[in-house]
Amino acid sequence: MNTRQFSVVIVLFMFLYSAVGFGIGAAIADQDDGAVKSKFGWTKRVMTEKELEKVYQGDANLSPSVSLRILAKLNARDFDYIAQDIREGKPIKVPNDFAVFAQWSPLQNYIPDLADLPKFILIVKDIPFIGWYENGNLVGDSYVCVGKVEGSTREGLYAVKEKDIKHVSRSYPNAWGVPAPMPWALRIYETVWIHAGDIVGGYCSHGCINLPIFPAAKLFDWATLGTPVLIVDSLGAVPSVLAKNRSNCTLHASACGGREKVSSVDWKKNWYTDAKTFMDSHKAELAGMNEKAEM
Repeated sequence: MNTRQFSVVIVLFMFLYSAVGFGIGAAIADQDDGAVKSKFGWTKRVMTEKELEKVYQGDANLSPSVSLRILAKLNARDFDYIAQDIREGKPIKVPNDFAVFAQWSPLQNYIPDLADLPKFILIVKDIPFIGWYENGNLVGDSYVCVGKVEGSTREGLYAVKEKDIKHVSRSYPNAWGVPAPMPWALRIYETVWIHAGDIVGGYCSHGCINLPIFPAAKLFDWATLGTPVLIVDSLGAVPSVLAKNRSNCTLHASACGGREKVSSVDWKKNWYTDAKTFMDSHKAELAGMNEKAEM
């Protein structure tokens, strides 16, 4: 083999080595990327109580109680119902990595179109989820239950018109035949309120937006009269709806020289007294929610 032939062989060898090496590297990179992506995914399957214990053994921050709350958020179903689903062997959405989902939210952490709004509430029906924003930044969220009948929770742009910590329904009775309690309630239109309630699934109300008891209390304390509330069918609809309403007084009150006038109840007066009175008068009906909150 002469010098020229030897040089050609060397060049061919280096080319093949580079090509094969690149292919292997790309395959590994794809595998790594797939592994990363899978951590943010979930699978609908049966989960066992032993698995919850195993998750806790692997991460002391993920106790069975914490994991049940993660599952509740992912499945839009109160965690006591999730615990029942696990005991009965029913399929549920299970995160591929519980640690990744500990701070998970399906909502955007920041929405640029809301940057000039001190407060804003977003409700997305097809998830279903609620989030509240300050200057475009997500500061709180929760799974919710919306109307089980199509159209009973209407899409649209509204505002908080009333706050009533001890509200009771004027339209529907509870299992005992008396007006159903709707604590920590924010009225947004007609007889539709955002309030604490029992969440058996994402579509279980007569039209109101029901939250678990703790998020409902936080949202009630945070929201102010006149806070804009947007209800949309899907998360993908948010940008276009906001773009169409940039001159809407409900959304951008400064564009109309001030805030929209709203009716109110004197909710701040004797706040804690009212809360205690409400809880005392509805002990039996709220017992279930209180038990869930203490788990």
